[in-house]
Amino acid sequence: MPQQARTLSLRGSLTLCALSGALLFLCFPPVGWWPLAWVALLPWLVSVRMSSRLGTAVGSWLAGFVFFGGLLYWLYLFGVSVLLIVAVLLGLVMMVYGLLARWVGRLAWAPRMLGAATLWCGVEWARGLGQYGFTWGWLAYSQSPALPVLSVARLAGGLGLSFLIVLCNSAVAEAVVAVVRRSSAGVAVARGVAGCAVVGVLLVGAHFWARRHPVAGETTIRAAVVQGSTHGPLRAEQVNVPLTYAEQRQSIARYVALTAEAAQQHPALVVWPESALPGTPEDDPWIATEVSGAAREAGAWLLAGGPYVDGRGRTANSAYLYSPTGNQIARYDKVQLVPFGEYVPARKWLPLLSRYHVREENFAAGAVHTVLQAGTTALGPMICFESVFPTISWHLANRKAQVLVVITNDAWFGRTAAAAQHQQIAVMRAVETGRWVVRAASTGISSIISPDGRVVARAGLFQPAVLTADIQLVTAPQPGPRFGPAVAWGLMGLAIAFVIAPAAAPRRRRKAREAQPKSRPPKRGTAGAR
Repeated sequence: MPQQARTLSLRGSLTLCALSGALLFLCFPPVGWWPLAWVALLPWLVSVRMSSRLGTAVGSWLAGFVFFGGLLYWLYLFGVSVLLIVAVLLGLVMMVYGLLARWVGRLAWAPRMLGAATLWCGVEWARGLGQYGFTWGWLAYSQSPALPVLSVARLAGGLGLSFLIVLCNSAVAEAVVAVVRRSSAGVAVARGVAGCAVVGVLLVGAHFWARRHPVAGETTIRAAVVQGSTHGPLRAEQVNVPLTYAEQRQSIARYVALTAEAAQQHPALVVWPESALPGTPEDDPWIATEVSGAAREAGAWLLAGGPYVDGRGRTANSAYLYSPTGNQIARYDKVQLVPFGEYVPARKWLPLLSRYHVREENFAAGAVHTVLQAGTTALGPMICFESVFPTISWHLANRKAQVLVVITNDAWFGRTAAAAQHQQIAVMRAVETGRWVVRAASTGISSIISPDGRVVARAGLFQPAVLTADIQLVTAPQPGPRFGPAVAWGLMGLAIAFVIAPAAAPRRRRKAREAQPKSRPPKRGTAGAR
């Protein structure tokens, strides 16, 4: 039994957890070794099972700090202190997961494996909720290049795929811990193999189900994406510097010229990115004239991003829809704004923010996510940051959007891997909803993505480009993945149950002991009687 109580030193715990953090970072761009995700958590989970409470807490925080510090390294563009603060805070989130995983380690082997995977998904889902939600770094996003694996997301959403990834890691960790402790190693290895086999069966089953039930649309249209790349990487200090009139004219001229090039392919829909319009069409008539003319010359519906100022002087980040006749038909105002990017919460209580380059005036949030009707085609618009939230695309699909349109301005990320990471998330939104995704980025990466996750057209960073592809319009009112919402909230409920279960287990064992009949001692003088 001494082997059973073997505990890692603090140094050993930190080493294993830091290793997991590094492996998780390598799963995502710029490296993108996606198969590593299926073993990346193994050192961390072994450490959680074999460390003290202190080792688990500090090690889990370190794993999160290394992972998110590497994944979000591009935040240094906005200040090294910004990167450090975000990495420290997300490290604390991972510390909570590590302590919860250690807590459920008291359960039997099967609940223990399931609990580790369920709790991970509960933490992922929780950190994506609310005004300050942030789903960047969900494990499922790393699998965007692995098309057969993505079939799971069509059934259970990205969270369901994350669950299988962590379950595989947890099953292997179960075997490794038993071998290290020399405690029923053969049985534990068999259990680990069985857990991985279950994951494999589910992956294969989902893949063949998706092949037998392909997403089919009733109508095909040609879509075009215009990537203007009218400037180079933007710097944080430029956030409050408006374009000159000459720069505005040059920018619009680039988009009009590229739209004329796209028109040669006879698209039904043309998409310009976020911030393509340098001003409001209502206040700058020349902008309205140029955009209307571009739509009319192309003979296509045109969706373009630009600001909108309401009657109270509030500015929204919007998407304008123009008809083939050049009329402005509809507008969508962005609802999910970027904290500290598009607005500063509690600005007057945070005077230190004046040291950083933050927006002087907040954007106003839109009221509701809406579907824009481009003739007979229902568009589900998402502006930049909104595409990282699965519930937004699920809502649009449920509102019968036939194609999802993402417009974004990723020039603030420079030539870092942030644009590629953002692009991966769009792949997941396509698979989850079973919709084509048309993604227009001002400086890249623009793309057109099929419902099975294939990127059928792509434009690189900081190069003017026109993308065209024939896309199918899906009319089935499927609210995102077939079982996505049920899986998400079901995993949250199970996570809570697994947190409660270890506390209830000792009480059940105590009651079981009390229920056993007590043996009576033999009477005196009869011990040797025959």
